[in-house]
Order: sequence, then structure tokens, then C-alpha cells
Amino acid sequence: MVELQGDEFYFQWHITELCNRRCKHCYQDFTKPSSDLSSEHLQFVFERMEQALDAWGKKGTVSLTGGEPYLRRNDLYALARAMDASEQFTYYDVLTNGSLVSAPEVSELSTLAKLRRVQLSLESPDEEENDSIRGTGSYSTTVDAIRRLKAGSMHVSIMMTISRLNYRSVPRMIEFAAGLGVDALAVERFIPEGSGQQLREHVLTRDEVREVYALLYEQGLNEKRLRVLMYRPLFALFDCMNPTVGAMCSVGVNALTIMHDGTLYPCRRLPIGLGNVITDGLFWPWYDSEILWKLRDPRNIKGKCGNCTILPVCRGCRAMAYWLMNDYLGEDPHCWREITSVTSSTRT
Repeated sequence: MVELQGDEFYFQWHITELCNRRCKHCYQDFTKPSSDLSSEHLQFVFERMEQALDAWGKKGTVSLTGGEPYLRRNDLYALARAMDASEQFTYYDVLTNGSLVSAPEVSELSTLAKLRRVQLSLESPDEEENDSIRGTGSYSTTVDAIRRLKAGSMHVSIMMTISRLNYRSVPRMIEFAAGLGVDALAVERFIPEGSGQQLREHVLTRDEVREVYALLYEQGLNEKRLRVLMYRPLFALFDCMNPTVGAMCSVGVNALTIMHDGTLYPCRRLPIGLGNVITDGLFWPWYDSEILWKLRDPRNIKGKCGNCTILPVCRGCRAMAYWLMNDYLGEDPHCWREITSVTSSTRT
């Protein structure tokens, strides 16, 4: 039996595939029809989550997202209130594009006991640059939602997905977010998945990733107005001893993604099906998946990631390896660390 690490287990739960945006870099494939679970099935999934957490002796943390979760507003709030009443869940976040977050919604959100933060996506402090990625009008509606949420004393974070289209705007984004009173800024590398495959040429180079991560690390340590979140693989290259800098890839360790139709993935950006909660529950996929067992054993990680001294606290991004190296066990192609002894095959 795999030993779960830490006291918490994280679920990223996509309660819908429906979305009112068509962002160019989205990991969704909008050419496929949506097959969302019914409200009854969402409740069934929630109960399976509770059972698993209880059996594992872990506390659940959840990102409620989509698609756009406010397109299933009633289900969003029903699940949030169920978690409020549950002993198995510590907190949850709501991930939204902000377009439907009106003043009444802010009032409703303020009544949720275990809501930790509302996360909104913004790709640039420049309206034209942001809207060229996320669609016309997205900048103004997102910024308005942030101001509305902060006026309601909500904890707000911004997610910025960096590519060659916008990575040079990161320093200005820090200033812009701080000016809005945002509590935290997270930066994620763009992965060419779903609709984003059309932008493959805009994936950052290794040197560009190093440049922007170095800037985030330097400014993040000294920034007092908001938190620059560095819980991502590769940040550990700067300081593997600082628990606030870097994070080991959590796939197969203490996290699962639940898709809109109940399909389980190791991670949203690593779309390898492990089963379906409706038919398989959570225990069978978690304990019997050959894919997860391969991911759990660091001896299976290939290339320079497999020979790295900080492998226990990093492992690189398995999704980036999957999409750029065609191998989820391959090395993270953006890692800039030089390793003297590298093997291209599985270690023994």
C-alpha cells in the first residue's frame, strides 16, 4: 500500500467543461462536446471523496473549477456548503474567470466558511496583451471582479500562465496585482495541451524559464504587498532547503484531478485516464494504477531529472515532460541545471 505523504490530500475538481471564454492557450479542447455529470452524480463523487479521506486519515483540500464553475452556480454552492459541513475537508478554493462574479455573488461567497481564496486568471497587466490571449473584454471583466471581491474582503489570487506571448510582463504584473490589493500571484508555465496546441511555438525556452523564474524568486522573497507563490517544480533549483520555494510534483503522491465526467487524471495537465469515480470509485484507481506506481518510484524518472540530487523535492513537471518529450517519465525540458552524469533510460 502506498504511503500518502503529509496530512492533506488535494483534489482539483472540474465540476463542468462548459465555459463562456475561448482562451487561445486553454488546456480544454472545445471541439469535443461536453458531458458533465448530473447534480446527483456530483454528490456521489463528493461522498466518495469523503470516504477516501476518512479511510486515509487525511484532510481534503479542493480547487473547484471548470470550465467556468459559475455556469453551474447552484452545484458550485451546493458542493461548497457540503464541504463546509464536512469533517473531512479543511478548505477549498474557487477558480473562475470572473466574468460572472457579480456583487450578489461576492456576498454569497462571503458566507462560505471554508473558502480560502478565489483565484482569477489574468495574463497581463496590459489590456491589449491580455485580451489577445483570453478574448476581447476579458481584461476589464476580470479586473472588475477582482476589485469587487477585494471590496468584499475576499482573499484573491491571480494565476498568470506564461508563454512567449506575455512572460516579459511578469515584473509589471507583480506591481499591477499589488496595486489591486491582490493577496497572491501564481505563475504557471504554458503547456501546449487542448486548444493550446495551436500555440506550441510560444512555449518558453529553457533560458526564458530560467530568466523569469529567477526574477520571481528574487522579487518574491522581498515582496511585502502580496505573496508570490513559488510552489512549483524548478523553483527548488534556487533554494531546495526553503519550504516556501519550490514543490515536488504531486502526481501519484497526494493529489488527483477529477474531470467534469468523473474521469480521474494524475493532474489536469497530464490527461492520462486512471478510471472514473462513478464506476471505479477512488481506491481502485489510486492503488492499482500502473501509471501512478511508475510515477511514485523516483528510479523511473529519466534523463537528468533522474540523476539530480534534489529529485526528492522537485521531480520536474511530469506534464511538461509528457507534452514536450512525449514521455511523462522524461526529464523536465525546462530544467537549466547541469548534471554531469545523465542516462536516457530508466535507472536501476
